[in-house]
Amino acid sequence: MNLIATGDEVLSTILQEDYSSLALLPRVEKLINKEDPTLEDVLNLCSENQSLLDKLTRRAGFNQDSEGFAKEILFKKGLSFLKSLAIRTMNQEVFQLPLGLLGINGTILKKRSVILARFTKHYYDLLDLSADDAYLCGLFFNFGHVSFEKLVQVQFLSGDNFDDYRNDCAKWTAGALADIGFDHVITSFIEDSVQDLFSTSFPLGQALARIGNGLLINVEESSSSSFRGSSGIDRNLLDATGLTTREIVNVLKDLTRDYKGGTNHQ
Repeated sequence: MNLIATGDEVLSTILQEDYSSLALLPRVEKLINKEDPTLEDVLNLCSENQSLLDKLTRRAGFNQDSEGFAKEILFKKGLSFLKSLAIRTMNQEVFQLPLGLLGINGTILKKRSVILARFTKHYYDLLDLSADDAYLCGLFFNFGHVSFEKLVQVQFLSGDNFDDYRNDCAKWTAGALADIGFDHVITSFIEDSVQDLFSTSFPLGQALARIGNGLLINVEESSSSSFRGSSGIDRNLLDATGLTTREIVNVLKDLTRDYKGGTNHQ
């Protein structure tokens, strides 16, 4: 059996069925890139899933039907606002860990993922990425944890040791998100997250994400709000970024203080 290919397919189906806001994101991106999006285009996007529309309008503070919301997006707020809204809605849904196999809960994983997303977004210029792509690279960096529990839940995987499947879950997650329509920049970043730094396609981005992720995990494990373990940053990772420990830690401190549940902004 080709486990990797089957894992992609199973996981893609699960994610699209469980998380409509995640499946919406590539479609919004496609519409943004369309030369002249029409009201009908936006209306089709907004009216396809009433439950998702309700979530989006509630988060945006709108009290309108699908046509009114579509007009507000196309003629006033803009499609980039819809994308940001979809991301913030998705953040509240996709980090659930239904089986509790990993020693952390969904709330902790969501906080780590959102802060890491804002951290990589902070350096989007250095990374030569769009702000949204830099954000999503950080956001999905730990998404293999979710994939693992989802695949155990449907009995595609047996056992409860994530480390046994860490590499496979990164590949399956990347493949599933590619199937849903996410850009190669994001999916390759996920797949590379478990590889040796200098065998990846993007060492600078991986080094930044790994440093930020490691510091955030240290804070979680110490039940502290400080980054006192920052002296333990891998020197090879730090050298790959060209940044100082102080620069990185100060950015993370600011982002952690501003977390506010991950709903205040992207």
